[in-house]
Amino acid sequence: MDQISGLPEAILHDILARLSDRDSARTSVLSKAWRETWFKFPILSICSTQFFRSQDVTVDNYIKLDKVIDYVGRKSLKLRVLGIVIKEFKLMMDYVDHKYMAHRVDLWMKMAIESGGEVLHLQLRIPGGYEWRLSPDRCYELPLSVIESKSLTKLVLMGGIRVEQAFLTHSIKLYSLRIIKLYKLLFAHEGIIEHLISHCPLIEDLTVIDCAVYNPPINGIPPVFAFSPVKSLFLHGLHKLKKAYVQGMQEVYIDAPNLESFRNFIHPYASFKLNLDSCTNLRWLCLWNLRSIDLGDKWFLELFSKSPFLESLELNNCSMSQRINISSAQLKVLKLSYCSNLEEVNIDARNLLSFAYEGNHPPGLSFQKSSNQLEVNGFSIVDFRDLCSLRKFVQNIKPQRILASVSLFICPSVLIKPEQGALQVSSIPPTIKRLELEFSPKNEAHYFPFMNYLLSSCCPNSISLSFRSYVHSKAFIEFLYEILMGRKEGKCHCSSSNTKCWWHALKIVKVICTFKIDENADFETMLDALPTCYADENIGFILELYSTD
Repeated sequence: MDQISGLPEAILHDILARLSDRDSARTSVLSKAWRETWFKFPILSICSTQFFRSQDVTVDNYIKLDKVIDYVGRKSLKLRVLGIVIKEFKLMMDYVDHKYMAHRVDLWMKMAIESGGEVLHLQLRIPGGYEWRLSPDRCYELPLSVIESKSLTKLVLMGGIRVEQAFLTHSIKLYSLRIIKLYKLLFAHEGIIEHLISHCPLIEDLTVIDCAVYNPPINGIPPVFAFSPVKSLFLHGLHKLKKAYVQGMQEVYIDAPNLESFRNFIHPYASFKLNLDSCTNLRWLCLWNLRSIDLGDKWFLELFSKSPFLESLELNNCSMSQRINISSAQLKVLKLSYCSNLEEVNIDARNLLSFAYEGNHPPGLSFQKSSNQLEVNGFSIVDFRDLCSLRKFVQNIKPQRILASVSLFICPSVLIKPEQGALQVSSIPPTIKRLELEFSPKNEAHYFPFMNYLLSSCCPNSISLSFRSYVHSKAFIEFLYEILMGRKEGKCHCSSSNTKCWWHALKIVKVICTFKIDENADFETMLDALPTCYADENIGFILELYSTD
């Protein structure tokens, strides 16, 4: 017997708990001892994709579906006979036949709840996508026993699940519940969500995403159900709530004095009202698609006044004023992504550590007060139709000392054929900390216009190529190396002026990489060792100019 198999059962269960569901299940075939350990493991997790694909199950062939049923039955019975509490019950499966499966899922749910389990995760996918909306009866009806559990600390309900009106009047005993996540559920009444959450006194983490209400069917054959999104959420007296994520609501009111993190996503162009006035302890706020209100100076002034401890603010795809002023002594992280209309941002935040902007038309940035640890990150795409946009963004960052902390990330984009001729510049562009390429052209004809565009917009102290989400070609990296070493010529600014492009005055070009390689290896060896697939690796160039003094 190996040494691990001889460890105490509690330690073996802890090892299994740290593995993925698939890997922990695989340990059951290692030996008889591991099989026994697996059957006594108090976490019962079932994912139907490990047994079958929904298209494989037909009315005349339930063999693969029966394998799931048999497996759950045998393991749950084993735990029950041994008197072992099922601490976690996770069921993630294609709900292929509601008539065949409903009573079995009911039985499993009852078994998990009555055993005193702490975690219940039910995720059902109805084959055919949203076709189930033609009839809520195809969804699994959540049993009332779920809200009678005094031991549950975490409840996750996702997908094809229907919650009936009886939940409005039934006694709720979720006294220990701390985490609740409701994702794309169908409710018979809009008030069920509020009623359920308000009876969970210890709730700390709340997620409600794209839930809907169904109305009684209109007369007809077949009956047609009317659906509408749950439009509002009004929550009062949630003194333990620390984290909330709400998506798809048009009006949200939360009374939670200890709320620290709030994320809200509304669907584009929908009207929206948000009231977090009582959430005076808010630390992190992330908002998406706010278009119904004017995000101007008044909004920001009220935000920081009502949330004096706010440290992180993210605004994504929001409609803004042309000019905004942000003043906060506590703000440490600020991120603006694809915010329309925005032309100027003035920031007075002496403790700000990170600012990021992502978008095609970056605004002018002015930092009135800033920490000496501030990092400024700009995420941009290459647009040959507007050659001055990137350079303009860098030049419009004030004061100039901030440039030493600026990093530009070049994101994937569609490169149209560049116009003939060079990007004309009259001086060396601003010097920044770093230029990271998360994308590079595949077409060799675009290599020089691409780099000419970038190196005429900024003068980075280093250039790195990331392989996290894109595999750069060996040919492009070799081209970049040769142009920086002065071995490659092209139609740059030098071809039309006596002024040399700044990269022709490089004193030192040092190549570095994060992947394993001999420290004395030459550039060709590095090229041969390049990653051939996505990897958390980089290859970079450290640049140093000759002194202009």
